[in-house]
Amino acid sequence: MSGEKQEEQIVESDDAILKIFKKFDIKNDGVIDFDEVKIVMKSVGLYPSNQKIRDIIKRVDLDKDGVINFKEFASMRRNEDICELNVLAQFKKYDVSRLHRGFITPESIKQVLREEGVDDDAINEYVIEFMALDSNGDGKVSFLDLYESMMTRIPDEWLEWIYVNVQRGVSDDAMIKILVENGFNQNTAQRLIEKTKREGRQVVERSYVDVGKNWVGGYKV
Repeated sequence: MSGEKQEEQIVESDDAILKIFKKFDIKNDGVIDFDEVKIVMKSVGLYPSNQKIRDIIKRVDLDKDGVINFKEFASMRRNEDICELNVLAQFKKYDVSRLHRGFITPESIKQVLREEGVDDDAINEYVIEFMALDSNGDGKVSFLDLYESMMTRIPDEWLEWIYVNVQRGVSDDAMIKILVENGFNQNTAQRLIEKTKREGRQVVERSYVDVGKNWVGGYKV
């Protein structure tokens, strides 16, 4: 699985966005504040620093009042902002399975989209695209799977694969062909190969996401 965003996009209604917003607005006061972001982060096993949480809020807080109102949240969703709060919002939207809490499954995606009134053909296409993010083939998408896709991070196993094949003398064209077939952007694949040749095995860039429960590091290009 590459770090490129794969899912077929489905336009969210105001009601659909409001439903996600309410998962964050725990106090039901119309805004998302520091404590609420922290609580939602903990619900998926994430424990960022206080400063990191403030930075996450600041990225979406357009009027700079220290909290996120619905207008700001809706703008983030509609503009498909590449930011950590939007990854979390996307994950919380589909993490509704009682049997597999903490993961997104085909059934949970179908449940959410049917409630939004999306037609079955569009749902089936979306499920196929979304489940392509499942990095270990267990039929579930983890937060890290989604994070790596939306934030364009490259999973560590692909860094190792590139390094091994560079050492073996595999041609750039052959490696790029396989990487592109697995969802990589061609320019990203080329940059990774060149960087590996120049600097050796790429080092995993660790963050609060990577030290969360049962998660493995990734690499941002």
